[in-house]
Amino acid sequence: MQRIFTWLWHIQNADENKQRRGRIIVVLALLMILVTVLSLPLVSVVTPQSALPIVLVNVMGVIIYTIVIALTKVGLVDWSGSVFILAITSLVLASSLGGPEDRTTTYTSPFFLIFPLLIAGMVLRPFWVWLVLLFNVSGLFTIWWAAGVPLFSGEFERALQIAALFLQVSTAVFTFIGGQITDTILREARQLREEARQSAAQLATLNATLEVQVSERTAALEQAIHELEQRAAEQARLLAENEQQRQVIRELSVPVLPVRETALVMPLVGALDTARLADMQQQALEQIARTNARDLFIDVTGVPVIDTQVARGLIQVVEAARLMGTRVTLVGIRPEVAQTLVALGIDLRTIRTFGTLQAALG
Repeated sequence: MQRIFTWLWHIQNADENKQRRGRIIVVLALLMILVTVLSLPLVSVVTPQSALPIVLVNVMGVIIYTIVIALTKVGLVDWSGSVFILAITSLVLASSLGGPEDRTTTYTSPFFLIFPLLIAGMVLRPFWVWLVLLFNVSGLFTIWWAAGVPLFSGEFERALQIAALFLQVSTAVFTFIGGQITDTILREARQLREEARQSAAQLATLNATLEVQVSERTAALEQAIHELEQRAAEQARLLAENEQQRQVIRELSVPVLPVRETALVMPLVGALDTARLADMQQQALEQIARTNARDLFIDVTGVPVIDTQVARGLIQVVEAARLMGTRVTLVGIRPEVAQTLVALGIDLRTIRTFGTLQAALG
């Protein structure tokens, strides 16, 4: 059963509006078939004298409704809707056509003819309502003429015909307005859905482009980080080499040379600042500890100026070496240096001094 409903519900048409109208046509046609089949026993009981013509009309209606469903299924929605409306209107007019002695159905036919107008508003485009109205009005005048009803001559007939025409026109107007509103809403909904689909496609394209850009930026960032790490490693290596070179320079700036098994000579060249004095003390004490030297000769011949700071640094080296059991001798004091030390009031009486290194070694 579910497969049958699924098959009936499927309309072979790409237009969503026609699919919607086609489903309505299928449902209404099935309802009309059901009503027609159920009404056959009732007609046979109520009007047995005219049952055969009515049964033939109903059978013809079932055949037409089946054709309408077939046309709708293959996608011919406008054709099937037109046939459906034409069939309903024709059946109503045919059943309303009676003789002069039986005008009940003739007078009530306008009320049944509003159903084709209402159905047209649901299954056809709005402008088709006016064609259905024209067909209905033509059919009304036809059955009135065939039934012998005078047109707008009697008071009762005039009121009935004016009311019938007003009913048809007002129903057509309201149906047209409702169909136009529905069609406009559906068109706007389709437009909004299409815009949403385009926006989704653009968003998907932007997302894909963004992913590519993110991948490219990530790769570039990783490459930059790798290059930065390489530069940092190279810089660390250069700093290490620079530190080693500085260490070598410091050692060369304050060299400690062995001249005997128990004697060391430290020749000093250039100005002595706080850093060089610290390096001098460190080098001297390290070499004394390494060689167990008993004598350390500090040659200051190459020192251009010996001020209070330099003198205090030398005295600190002497006192530290003395604590380690080493005797320090200061050699190479030039006359101008000696005058400066006397003028500054620096007392070097606790330190042995010689004018030259040869004299000190001798």
